[in-house]
Amino acid sequence: MKKVLAILLCVAMVAVLALAGCGGDGGSSQSSDSTSATTENAGNVATIVTTALGDKSFNDSCWTGLNTLKDKYGIEIAYYELKADYTKTLPALTEFAESGNYNIIVTGSPSTVDGAKAAIEMFPNQKFIHYDTTIQDGENGPYANAFSMEYKQNEGSYLAGWLAGKVTKTGVIAQLGMQEIDIIYDFMYGYLEGAKAARDDIKVITTFIGDSTDVAKAKELSNSAIGQNADVLFQIAGGAGAGVFEAVAESGKSDVWAIGVDSDQYAEYVAIDRQDIADVILTSMAKNIGNSVIWAYEQEMAGTLEWGTNTSLGISEDAVGPAESGPFLELDQALLDEYAQIKQDVADGKIKVGTAFGKTTAEQQAFVDSFRP
Repeated sequence: MKKVLAILLCVAMVAVLALAGCGGDGGSSQSSDSTSATTENAGNVATIVTTALGDKSFNDSCWTGLNTLKDKYGIEIAYYELKADYTKTLPALTEFAESGNYNIIVTGSPSTVDGAKAAIEMFPNQKFIHYDTTIQDGENGPYANAFSMEYKQNEGSYLAGWLAGKVTKTGVIAQLGMQEIDIIYDFMYGYLEGAKAARDDIKVITTFIGDSTDVAKAKELSNSAIGQNADVLFQIAGGAGAGVFEAVAESGKSDVWAIGVDSDQYAEYVAIDRQDIADVILTSMAKNIGNSVIWAYEQEMAGTLEWGTNTSLGISEDAVGPAESGPFLELDQALLDEYAQIKQDVADGKIKVGTAFGKTTAEQQAFVDSFRP
């Protein structure tokens, strides 16, 4: 009886959503036209966007990957922007699933896990792919109609931290996290360990913005870090990270750098003619989410995607790691050669990077605090 009531409630919510989306006045729900298929494909794909497109982060990376699939296989793709209102996750997924138009629905990030699991249970004949955290830990075990991908952000962040430790002139760097959650701490673990490996006396200022949209607060915290002599600032904050870049660009200090996250943010800013911002981005700890979505889709085409499982992708799969573009390419060749060896050692497992997962909040905070100036 509870399940029936839940379904009726969701249908009612979807009706409201659909009416709101049809108005076309907010851009909250849009889809692209399909193109002529040139080869066999695995069907149309829809996705939910945790905030909004244009975040120059993992949402944009996922959407870029889906557009690649659209162009390559002639499929229809669609998205719904949650705009950080995660109560809309289940209604949006219900709308996509009930339309019958999408063979695969893509979800992502820890923030949509509860809604994704609910939709996966409600629609056992609908296929779901979830990125950036597992959804295979349901109350009754793995979901046969879902596949999830996690990323070893600690490995990629280790390399970003190593670079920061090598280029800092003050010996003080910073990291600005979105929220105090396991996945953000996992970035931080890698960044701290990598920086320590590069420079034993490194000091790291750690602050938290509180969400992924507060650009003003990110800028304020960045200015504070720069005022404390931090000369490399790693943003782990999605769209809010724009405030970090603005603070560095406006600091007037040519030897202060920013490190982006999730996608190649140097390239993102070049693409919108913001070279002033691009020039301060040393590199970005990219999660190649778009590439991993393409990989999963093509695995499904080949009939080899292992539904009902979760996989973890790292340096060895080229799923994470610093973007090698812009100022990164202008580093001293000897440093780049050393970096290449460190990267290979991580890929080969010769360097084992610590993780925040499995640690208590107190342990995570104590580790971060041990690096403070």
